[in-house]
Amino acid sequence: MWLASTLLATFVIFAAAAEQRRWTTDEGIKIEIIKKVPDSKCKLKSQAGDTLEQFYKLTNKDGKVVGSNFGQKPFSFVLGRGEVIRGMDIAMEGMCAGEQRKVVIPPEEGFGDNGRDSDNINQGETLYYFVELKSLFRPNPGEKWITDEGVHIQVTHAIEESECIRAEHDDTLHQQYNLHLEDGTFVDSSWSRNRPFIFKLGHKQVIPGMDIAMAGMCEGERRKVVIPPELAYGEAGRPPRIPSNAWLHFELQLEKIVKAQKSEL
Repeated sequence: MWLASTLLATFVIFAAAAEQRRWTTDEGIKIEIIKKVPDSKCKLKSQAGDTLEQFYKLTNKDGKVVGSNFGQKPFSFVLGRGEVIRGMDIAMEGMCAGEQRKVVIPPEEGFGDNGRDSDNINQGETLYYFVELKSLFRPNPGEKWITDEGVHIQVTHAIEESECIRAEHDDTLHQQYNLHLEDGTFVDSSWSRNRPFIFKLGHKQVIPGMDIAMAGMCEGERRKVVIPPELAYGEAGRPPRIPSNAWLHFELQLEKIVKAQKSEL
């Protein structure tokens, strides 16, 4: 009797564990956790508003690969913003970095009756995904201000003071950026090249407004910055992409600081 009770209890425990790894959402999306990250190593679980980096493999019902970015640059999107199909927004919620899932998305939560010809996805087709969450970023908004010179700065991700390595004159900065004009026209991005822009702070290696905008920034910090024409390219502009008297709108990340060597007296 005792043995039977023990076996039953063990079966219930294993069944509960299996249920936690496999479920169907109210929208009919089937999710199975293939690689689970232990709670002790999971600092954050993805939620709406997080920026995710995702690897994926998409197959049809016969297992034929339709598309994959494994071994390539991860796909980045903001969860819950409609930047991906609705089924993927739902399927990627509550994941830890490093977690892998199998996901089956019904047509109404995928590409519906239209399909997507560019990826050979037929109308009304069910989507079979294998996904991995490579990383997630959750912003910690900070202060905003206008400098004496007229540079507008908004901290979109602040670093705790106790953890801040701060940019100072002569430091070498590794910067990632997106640049748009005031009307939203895209100009340039270091992220699209997958390598940072490197310069020495305060040495006129960038436009004056950028030296101002990056001063005192913490390693890992992110900012939105608006630089007026007189601290950028002025009346001359920088043809063909930057017109005369253009206000420059940057999204910045200070990826790394190489501190300047201080000479000893």
